[in-house]
Amino acid sequence: MPRPEPTLDGVHWVPRSKEGPFAGDPKAAVRAEYDLAVVGGGYTGLSVAFNAARHGLSVLVLEAGRIGWGASGRNGGFVVPHFAGPLNADDAADAIGRERAERLAAVVADGPAYVFGLIREHQIRCDAEQNGWIQPAHSRASLEKVRRVYKSWRDRGRDVEWLDAAEVKARTGASGYLGGWYGPTGGMVNPYALAQGLARVARSHGVDIVEQAEVVSMRPAGRARVLATPQAEYTARQVVFATNGYTPGVVEGLPRTVIPIRLYHFFTRPLTGDELAVTLPRRIPLTDVRKSGGFARLDAEHRVISGGLVFGLGDNRSYGERHARLRLGQIFPHLAGIEFETYWEGSCAVTETSLPVIQRLDDNVYSLMGYMTRGVAMAQTLGRELGEFLAGRKSEAELPLPVTPLEPIPLQPIKALVGRYAFPVFKARDSLGLS
Repeated sequence: MPRPEPTLDGVHWVPRSKEGPFAGDPKAAVRAEYDLAVVGGGYTGLSVAFNAARHGLSVLVLEAGRIGWGASGRNGGFVVPHFAGPLNADDAADAIGRERAERLAAVVADGPAYVFGLIREHQIRCDAEQNGWIQPAHSRASLEKVRRVYKSWRDRGRDVEWLDAAEVKARTGASGYLGGWYGPTGGMVNPYALAQGLARVARSHGVDIVEQAEVVSMRPAGRARVLATPQAEYTARQVVFATNGYTPGVVEGLPRTVIPIRLYHFFTRPLTGDELAVTLPRRIPLTDVRKSGGFARLDAEHRVISGGLVFGLGDNRSYGERHARLRLGQIFPHLAGIEFETYWEGSCAVTETSLPVIQRLDDNVYSLMGYMTRGVAMAQTLGRELGEFLAGRKSEAELPLPVTPLEPIPLQPIKALVGRYAFPVFKARDSLGLS
């Protein structure tokens, strides 16, 4: 598993955040024992903590780095009302059963409303824009997959709209798409600023947050657990590991329950007025189903994002820039050759079912992770669900995911290694129209 990121240098969102960096006081943990300790201060951990605290639990968050140093501050900032790629609720039912899948589908579809509602309620300054989101199809094969996704949401009464090729072009300015669907509740944020704001909100609800507190061991103490960091020890009656692509080996086998994936992003220079007129003119972000990455959005100063999966050989940035230029030129030919201003990397986590997992690691010890690049909304909504469960406001049967025993992925180290070198294969499949 990747170690905590050593720095935020180069991450596009950090200097543009209107939310000041959260300062977690090492002396914040003042209780001899907490009802709940959360390991990881990203979207998942902060959402679990906030929702447990607002229902009366005393909560401690231990973050190995700083708030927003992991995926929560490094992602593309897409707030998506959908599962990963072409997955839909019918596919989810094959993995977790029909009743759970329908409950999970509702949580996923309602995710952006929850996220943007929190942003408005707590005045989180994260350049939030709720203009919708589009999933377009780049090939004949993907057109059928995307149409199936659209029908799945339509049949569940969701507010979705099918777009033909001309309408996708009109709304996005993007070239080469054969059709797609539009979800009006989606949108985009500055993800780092959102993480800072969520930490502020959690602290205002009584959550104690300690940064630079990497948990290195956990041991039982009666019915509680003692979490040790290099600086101190903390005791809690319940524990949640919310560490996703940065999961430590504190619990034997836990890092092998997901596959960490390393991603990179670039942002262009700000677009001119003429370029903006034909590039995402309605400021609607899009994500297609290419395995090698096909997505676009504007930031607050009218830059365009591109990126993909880090390839494990050679110079990550040089290889990534070549691909990012190729992909950006395919989607927006008029931007071919545009200058890139920022580059950064980060890690996320995937699962074999393409669904997140809640695991019971021991009595009153849980984990929640595996968002398949959909974590901005999904981590917060599922964090809310788990927080309410831990506070006794929801039964295990009411959760949108089953609570399963710790189950490492078979051959996980090999699959993680393959993931580091699979990018050229994904790229070739996309080029052949097989994705």
